[in-house]
Amino acid sequence: MTEQHEKHLSADADGNASAKGARLVNLALRRKLSKRFPSKSAPRVLLLQGPVGPFFRKVQTLLNESGFDAWRVSFNAGDRLFARGSNILHFSGTADAWRDWFTGIVAEHGFDYVILFGCERDVHKIAIEQCALNAVPVLCLEEGYIRPGFVTMELGGNNWLSPIAGLLPPEDEAAQRRDRPKNTTYPSSFGAMATYAFTYFAVRGVFSTLSERKLFHKPKRSLVTEMFYWIKNYYLKFRNLGRNYRSMERLLEHHDKKYYLVPLQVHDDSQLAAAAGGWNNQKLILKAIVSFARNAPPTHQLVFKIHPMERGHSQDKQFIRQVGVLNNVADRVHILDNGSLGLLTRHSAGMVTINSTSGLSALVHGVPLAVLGKAFYRHPSLAFCVAKGIDLDGFWSSGHVAPAALRRDYLNWVAEQCLEPGDFYAYEGMEVATNSLLGKLRSMETAGRTTGVLLPLSDTSDQQAWVQCSGEASAG
Repeated sequence: MTEQHEKHLSADADGNASAKGARLVNLALRRKLSKRFPSKSAPRVLLLQGPVGPFFRKVQTLLNESGFDAWRVSFNAGDRLFARGSNILHFSGTADAWRDWFTGIVAEHGFDYVILFGCERDVHKIAIEQCALNAVPVLCLEEGYIRPGFVTMELGGNNWLSPIAGLLPPEDEAAQRRDRPKNTTYPSSFGAMATYAFTYFAVRGVFSTLSERKLFHKPKRSLVTEMFYWIKNYYLKFRNLGRNYRSMERLLEHHDKKYYLVPLQVHDDSQLAAAAGGWNNQKLILKAIVSFARNAPPTHQLVFKIHPMERGHSQDKQFIRQVGVLNNVADRVHILDNGSLGLLTRHSAGMVTINSTSGLSALVHGVPLAVLGKAFYRHPSLAFCVAKGIDLDGFWSSGHVAPAALRRDYLNWVAEQCLEPGDFYAYEGMEVATNSLLGKLRSMETAGRTTGVLLPLSDTSDQQAWVQCSGEASAG
């Protein structure tokens, strides 16, 4: 049996497994796969789907050069494009087939760690569930809660599934906590991400098999449609530069601390699924404008910030204008699709969000924050928690801001617990982030095996407050 046969495996929904150059057994006899894996001589790591681009390829290479035995699962043509090299496992099929296949691979071949990006993708939710049953730690990656310059790495889940969701920093650790490291800006990150994303989804859409399409984690748009949206995105970015600049200038000069900011999220973001509590961008727009028109001070403005990745896809601008006209506040409602979120937040009278990590910017700058969905930072000591839509009416005059010391300790704690330096897309940032991930795994090895499973909330006052504050959040 050759080394080449050992390192190139694949399986599909019907259970067909194959090695490069030779056919293997079907899933019903998958125990024979154990013969295809080399003897385990190092901690074994399984990489699932990563950020678009070559980041996971770099991670796999570094891990294999640093004393780990790293393997990767490829689910479609987009994954294959960025997963060149050895130790690649190919899977296609249904969610049920994936559950069986993944469970067999992890349990029978001694995988010590699983690493993935986007804990709420269907294939990843199944993987996390099965790893919990097998006591295999899952390191979940996500865009940095605080950006630029940081990426998120947590055990068991991210965002509302984060191990720190709904918690405040322990008081006995405050005195020992270090200040947040200064962030590093990677100017090429957004352009690289957009290029990788377009390439990934184009290749995935054109070259993936019918079997592979069953587990796509994003809407199945046609290549032509997606190309049109991204060309439109870049066109609007440059066409609206002057308009955005003038609008921001007027807001900062004439309405300093007299406007509320509403950052909209990517419409198909996993954060707008279960964690949103029934909210989406359209419901947020409608409720925010109606509530603002009836309850906000008449001297104040309302500013909607379109997400940079939604600029070409979104139809929200027209809807915002229509709702503004119907509520007689069209002259007080503004729309931006570019500009510094931090600058806008710093000079605002408050922020309203479903569960975007933009909410952390409000904590950084000490402005009132209303949270409608399930966010990891949702806590009555930090934010104005909206359980029912009507609750938002009280936000405009609440002025609730957490004490500066609490906000500082909380943000430092989040950075310490969840963040690592680096970037998933910019070349220099990827080098930093891959080394950060290696350091994270090594520290886990040193600390000993841990389940890394997100457990039910224990009966502490902070966690009870989060349950009370977020458990019934809804758009109603």
